[in-house]
Amino acid sequence: MKYLIPLIFLFSLPQEVYAEEDLTTIFSEQIPSHVQSVEDENTMEQKGSEIIESEAKGLAKEWLEKSEIEITNPHFINQLNETDVNKSIFAFGYSSEVYLGRWPLHYESMESSVNWAYQKINDNYIAGKELIYSQNEEEQVIGGLQPKVANSDQVQNMILLNTKERINWPIDYEAVFGVYTEKSLPMSNDTKANYLEAYAGAVKETGLITYGEVYLTMTGRNQEITVKNIVEEEVVAWLPIQNHLSFHLKTDN
Repeated sequence: MKYLIPLIFLFSLPQEVYAEEDLTTIFSEQIPSHVQSVEDENTMEQKGSEIIESEAKGLAKEWLEKSEIEITNPHFINQLNETDVNKSIFAFGYSSEVYLGRWPLHYESMESSVNWAYQKINDNYIAGKELIYSQNEEEQVIGGLQPKVANSDQVQNMILLNTKERINWPIDYEAVFGVYTEKSLPMSNDTKANYLEAYAGAVKETGLITYGEVYLTMTGRNQEITVKNIVEEEVVAWLPIQNHLSFHLKTDN
């Protein structure tokens, strides 16, 4: 019998992220009229996170299909795909248990909402002028997890993968708006406001991460995945919306 012993993964504890102003509302596919796309005008190309995906094959597929706990973590599935067990005909009566580590196994979304004022990125003085948005400085909008969780890189990947399957918006953990980005806005300044504010929005994804200690249990020629010490942890992820800005008129600065 042979098997590959998995590497030990370190726990990564990133900084917690919060919205500058909590104006979070229930998610709607319809984008409000005060939100405009600046995809064509943005002087900075948006970078997307590398999303890890994986499909269980061979023995890994058999093990996951028999598992009582749903396992969708692509990192762990890749690990299982690389695990090799020799089904020897002489294994009758043999019994062992191989510890594969503690993993985030599955993400289940509880609620998706949106905050179109996640972070203020620009302020233009427009008194007596046309409503033209002009980005004064390059602004980077960062999302992430709240609160801190173990194996954050894997959790972030699972949440982004899950959310992108359900929400058809350009969401990621980072959005950048370049200096000299300009856009004429289809808005009227009936209130004679002096300032035009621009905000970056973000999707707020709330859900549960299932963690567990995973074992490969072998009895004779039979193998199966066993999960012990299962816990569920609530997590919030902020996913900035790329190339879209929310505009507000203000009389006083």
